[in-house]
Amino acid sequence: MRKYGKANTAARMDDKGFYIILTICALAILVSGYVLFFIPSGSSDPVMDDTSSLPVTVPVTTPQLDLTEDEPLTDAANPAEDNGKTDEKADTSDAADPADMSADTMDEAEPAPSMAESGPEPEEAVQTAAEQPAPVWVRPVEGAIMIPFSGEELVFQSTFGDWRVHTGTDYAGAEGDRVYAVTDGIVDRVWMDGLYGQCVQLSHADGLVTVYMGLKEDPKVKEGSTVKAGDVIGELGSTNAAESALGAHLHLEARVGDRPVDVETFLTGTEGE
Repeated sequence: MRKYGKANTAARMDDKGFYIILTICALAILVSGYVLFFIPSGSSDPVMDDTSSLPVTVPVTTPQLDLTEDEPLTDAANPAEDNGKTDEKADTSDAADPADMSADTMDEAEPAPSMAESGPEPEEAVQTAAEQPAPVWVRPVEGAIMIPFSGEELVFQSTFGDWRVHTGTDYAGAEGDRVYAVTDGIVDRVWMDGLYGQCVQLSHADGLVTVYMGLKEDPKVKEGSTVKAGDVIGELGSTNAAESALGAHLHLEARVGDRPVDVETFLTGTEGE
C-alpha cells in the first residue's frame, strides 16, 4: 500500500510540472505578441527600431518664383510635354492665393509686353483715319441743271424727238466757259466722239468714273495726268451733236463700275448748287 501511494504521488507531481511548463510557454507567447503589436515606436525594442521598410513623408516647400520679362512660367517638376497643364495650374494657384504673393511678385505679375503693345494699335488706326482728308467736291460749271439724271425713267430727248433714259446730267453754259474736275482723279482717256463731241474721262477713288462731254477740241489735260478738284480740264463747245438742240452745254456722266449713278448725289451741298 505504501509503494502504491508513493507512485501515485510522483505521477501527480509529473502532471503538475507539465502544466506549469505549458502555462509558462503560453505566457511567453502572449508577452511576445504584446511587445510586437502594442509597444509604441519610441520603444527601445530593436524590432520596432527597424523602420526602413515604412514609407517616409518628406515635407515639400514651394520655392519662391523668380519671374523675368522674357522667360515663360514653367514647372520644373513636370516634363516639357505637360507645359499646358502646368501653366493652367500655376494660373489657378496665383488667382486663388493673391495674399500669399510678395510685393516683388505682384509687381512682376503684370500683363505680358505683347498685351501692352497691342493697346495703342486701335488709337493709331483712328489717328491714321483722321489724318486722311475728306474728298473735295466742286461744281463742274457755273451754270444750272438743264436736264437731270433720270435713272430708269424715260425723258423726252428733244434732238431725236423720242423718249429715252438720261444717263447723265446736262448743265447750262456758254461756249468757252471753263469746265472743272468735280474731285481729285486721274485722266484715263481723252477722245473725240462722233455723237457727244470732245470727251474727257477721269477715274476717282472708290471706283467712281466721270465723263465730261461736249467740250471744245484740244482740252487742257492729257491722258495719265493727275487733277485736283477744281482744276480746269477744258472749255464748253458745240461738239455734242447728240444734244445739239440744247446748244452749248456740258453733258456729265458718272458711273461706278458699269452702273450709271447721279453725280449730283456727290455734289449736294457744294457751292453753286
